[in-house]
Amino acid sequence: MAVVETECIVLRSYDLADADKIALLLTADHGIVRAVAKGAKRLRSKFGGSLEPLSRLKASYFKKETRELVDLDRAEIIESAFDLVSEPEILTRFSYLTDILISLVPAEDPDPAMFRMMNACIETVRNRPEAIDSVSLYFEAWLLRLAGFFPSWDECSICKLELGDGADAQVTAEFQLICDRCRRSSAGEMLTANDRATVARSRRQSPEAFSSERVAADSLARLSSIFKRMIARATGFERVDRALQAGVQGLR
Repeated sequence: MAVVETECIVLRSYDLADADKIALLLTADHGIVRAVAKGAKRLRSKFGGSLEPLSRLKASYFKKETRELVDLDRAEIIESAFDLVSEPEILTRFSYLTDILISLVPAEDPDPAMFRMMNACIETVRNRPEAIDSVSLYFEAWLLRLAGFFPSWDECSICKLELGDGADAQVTAEFQLICDRCRRSSAGEMLTANDRATVARSRRQSPEAFSSERVAADSLARLSSIFKRMIARATGFERVDRALQAGVQGLR
């Protein structure tokens, strides 16, 4: 039986039997793990309030190769997220972001960049709650990129020529881009040069820096709508579609 010690973020926890809980943890170096926290519902549980969503922990667990679930042994709070989850709008938005992360990321698939991205997004919203819309857009873009579902938006999908910084482009049904020269119809959804600049900025900036620069409301709504459809296409799950609707409501 291997003992694993790691830093992690609590994505979700739910009841198991009378006294136990199952916690979904995004770990820094082991991906998403599902852990049984025995006795977590008891008043004097050693886990206390550590399994609240979005809390960052130092945890240790026991792992058997023949079991999908691991046994959580210790969970020490590094930073509580009680202040965040007590705000209904922020809790709803992060519930949606957590849902799509769980849907797109395979269990126990190590990805330190995913952990760093989520931790940085949580910290940004903790420091600046008003940045939740921009941070959500940043999260969607990076999740799609890290999961391998974000197409290249630097070139035309037909002629393969690089799209200039000031060029608008048409979005195809497969979320590729077509330049003005290759367009066959004036119909179809358009991505403006400013939209593309916003996406490019998300690739090179932290969520703190990205959210500190204003994104126009129409661009924010347009990009988030496209990203949500990309996520729905990638997951194909009806339950995610319901979560997306909750996210859309938050933008209105």
